[in-house]
Amino acid sequence: MRRPLPILLIPALTAVAPLPAAPTPKVLSPAGTVARQIELFNAHDLEGFLGLFAEEVEVSVIPGSAAPAGKAKLRELYGARFQANPDLHASATAQMVSGEFVIQKEKISGRAGKPNLEALVIYQVKAGKIVRMWGVGE
Repeated sequence: MRRPLPILLIPALTAVAPLPAAPTPKVLSPAGTVARQIELFNAHDLEGFLGLFAEEVEVSVIPGSAAPAGKAKLRELYGARFQANPDLHASATAQMVSGEFVIQKEKISGRAGKPNLEALVIYQVKAGKIVRMWGVGE
């Protein structure tokens, strides 16, 4: 003969504790940082976009010389670009990752009055921040 469970135990047996959520990484991988940077670029989210760059980010063109460095210069440059090009959009068409380096072939469209652009960009990412960015052959 089965004995009924006391009424006080029934809620304890039916309550299921939720499983803990998987921890969210605090620092994105280099490829994750670059992918997120593209997402924020496409959303024209200047502050979010800039948040993925180191304060003293170095920007260069190969071959060529160093472009103005630092997040303040990026704010000027991309703030103006986003405002002047409301349809500005970038996408990665190929990618290679080696440690803290992400090499990406990108297609940029929506440049007001200008044709689409294909660019090769090399990113160096440390601790979830882009510290160096090189454009190749621009």
